[in-house]
Amino acid sequence: MKTLSTSNFAARFLTAVALVALLAWPMDAEAQFFKKKENRYTDPYKGFTEEAYMDMDFLPNISTPEVHKKAKSGVKKTIRALAEQLKNKVTVDLLRDDEVVLVTFPTDDLFLPNDTMLTTEGTALLAPLLPHMKNPMMYKIVLAVHTDDTGSELYRDELSTSRLNSVYDWFMLAVESGQIQENLIIIPFAMSSTMPLADNNTRDNRALNRRLEVYFIPGPQLIDEAYKGQLK
Repeated sequence: MKTLSTSNFAARFLTAVALVALLAWPMDAEAQFFKKKENRYTDPYKGFTEEAYMDMDFLPNISTPEVHKKAKSGVKKTIRALAEQLKNKVTVDLLRDDEVVLVTFPTDDLFLPNDTMLTTEGTALLAPLLPHMKNPMMYKIVLAVHTDDTGSELYRDELSTSRLNSVYDWFMLAVESGQIQENLIIIPFAMSSTMPLADNNTRDNRALNRRLEVYFIPGPQLIDEAYKGQLK
């Protein structure tokens, strides 16, 4: 029987160990590469303009952009603080695991019945939002006007669109007066009766469904500063 000498055995053993290490290295390197890629921070607003968000449907807009996991803690802290500042003036809710503030106004408080022009009282209710929009990079704003199911589909569509235009124009006047800046991203949606909060089977429920929603969604500066730990 042929046997290996000690020196040959050692040489072959070391070769085998080296081969195993060589084969294992690319797998480890690949895993590390994808782990680094997953954790790598990129600007979630890169390549997106206001026009791009205008072309995006309502629900994707509410879900965009995603917040990097390293930025989540800082973003949530800021969003909760915003909700705390607003809660005594308006109705607020937290969405997306405390990453988005939703402010809701009954349209009965903003408009006369079946009218589409904001009342003086309505503009006074909206005014407390403006100080929180002064930095256009902190939030993306989404507006959504909802109706109940009263009247024809055409009537509801026209009512929500006209009321939305009235609200959007009010924000544009705030731009002209210097209260907010022109590059603040404001995305408007006329929702008609497509997303009721309750069945339209009572007067109270129909009033609940007639509403303006204002979403404060993390903007590029908020996410970037939260990722870098620079939020005050």
